[in-house]
Amino acid sequence: MIFLQIAGGVALVIFGVRFLRKGFDRLFGGQLVIWLSGLTEHRWKAFGAGAVAGALAPSSTAISMVTIQMMDAGQLSARRMLALLLGANMGITITVQLIALRLQDYAGAFILLGVLGFLFLRREKLRGTGQCLLAFGFIFLAMQMIGNGADQLNALPEMREWVRLFAGHPLLVFLLVSLFTLAVQSSTASIGFAMGLGGSGLFGSDLMVPWILGASIGIGLTSLIAGWSTLEGRRLAVANLLAKLPLALPLVLWPGLAAHVFALMPGPIMSQSAMFYTGFNLAVGLIFVPLASPLVRLVRWMIAPPPTPVSGLPTEESYLDPSVLESPSFALTNAQREILAMSDSVKRMLEYFWRGYETKSPALIEQVAREDDCVDRYYREIKDYLSRVGGGLTPEEAQWHFAMMTFSNELESAGDIVEKKMCEVFRKQSAESLPLTASDHEVLRELQSRVLLRFTVAQRMLINRGGSGINDFLDGKEALNKWCRKAEKEHYERLLGASPAVIGASGYFLDLLDSYRHFNSHITTIGYAFRSQAVHRPKSAAPEAETTN
Repeated sequence: MIFLQIAGGVALVIFGVRFLRKGFDRLFGGQLVIWLSGLTEHRWKAFGAGAVAGALAPSSTAISMVTIQMMDAGQLSARRMLALLLGANMGITITVQLIALRLQDYAGAFILLGVLGFLFLRREKLRGTGQCLLAFGFIFLAMQMIGNGADQLNALPEMREWVRLFAGHPLLVFLLVSLFTLAVQSSTASIGFAMGLGGSGLFGSDLMVPWILGASIGIGLTSLIAGWSTLEGRRLAVANLLAKLPLALPLVLWPGLAAHVFALMPGPIMSQSAMFYTGFNLAVGLIFVPLASPLVRLVRWMIAPPPTPVSGLPTEESYLDPSVLESPSFALTNAQREILAMSDSVKRMLEYFWRGYETKSPALIEQVAREDDCVDRYYREIKDYLSRVGGGLTPEEAQWHFAMMTFSNELESAGDIVEKKMCEVFRKQSAESLPLTASDHEVLRELQSRVLLRFTVAQRMLINRGGSGINDFLDGKEALNKWCRKAEKEHYERLLGASPAVIGASGYFLDLLDSYRHFNSHITTIGYAFRSQAVHRPKSAAPEAETTN
């Protein structure tokens, strides 16, 4: 029963930490990402912003993915990205500091207030506050369970002997705790468990030091696994580990040095543990933020980009990280980045088609088909990812979730129009050798330009989550249709008295005109998904109004 109580306490800590992360996500949501984007122009500011972000969203994995996305979007250099993550490592320790305050006696009050706020209040910010209080109540209750179990274990002579045995092998403890932290995916839960045992007197500094250092490395391994799908994710995680290991290994290999450093921390062992954890991550930041440039160069040398495939096309990387699915704002940001990549692929399809049509290049038309395969893959993966986003979406997040589902669906349909209809027109027209007249060709060239412009505006709407230009964008659909009707009428007028070859090519011109209009209709549907929602976005990010007249 003793071990069952301790295991239950550990499980409750893990649940409490994750519930806390979702509570902070409910409180701040996508605003945290927007805030980070404005505070990263200098590496020390990035370090400070990361520390605040780590305190507000205690998940190094989620913050790692956000920093990668910001860098890919051109908002953050590799040096500042590393500085932000090092700051986040320190910010995450704030939760451990709160655990060290020994508020176990007040766990009932936290749970009561948390339940009242989370279940009975309607405003999302207040519900988020209630969820955070409830999470802290769970964590403090878990610490009480672990402490009570440890008190009973401490009375057993054989248990004290086992602890003494492990204390004599700090490197083994360091490695085992790294794996344990990797398994539970939370350094806070891992260290909280050790602090519960330490508070009962079962663990001393000889075990707490390698445990804390092992937990710090273990969560770094978690970030490495989470970021492995992208080149920059691998580089960031390796740089993070390389920054920690030079300080961690000497303290593990020389227990006397570790004991001396730990003794410098004030207060009882729980406070000492929390201070040591924070101090370790602060020292890593102070040392390696100035050394970010050489460390980034070293990691780039160690982890080179993958070789270009024989096809000459770059390897596609996915931003759909499953480890952040329980944090809706981070997961939706991942999906947004993946949909932008999907939209770029659809845009390339349209560009490849027109270039191939103008130059009569079957190779470029075949390239459209290969891009369509990529679009179909994007669509399947995005739809599956969005369907697995964790529950507890706020109304704004639910609207944004719907908008992205709509966007990806319409992009897939638009891509099918290019590959299945427009490319088929090219093949049939080429087989019959019926070229368009110069006037009809110029109409299609202008239509291609107008549709690409609208597509670019739709992409900006995705980046900015709507914007004040939505009505102009929607009005642009009818403006384009009016232009197409005029072009169609002029085409019929040109057919009067035309040669059989010109009349024969007329059907292909009209098919392409109709395909472009259908493509534009799918793109316009995206605007309707945004117009009815009130998704938060920075006021300065409104997309420019489009003119198609």
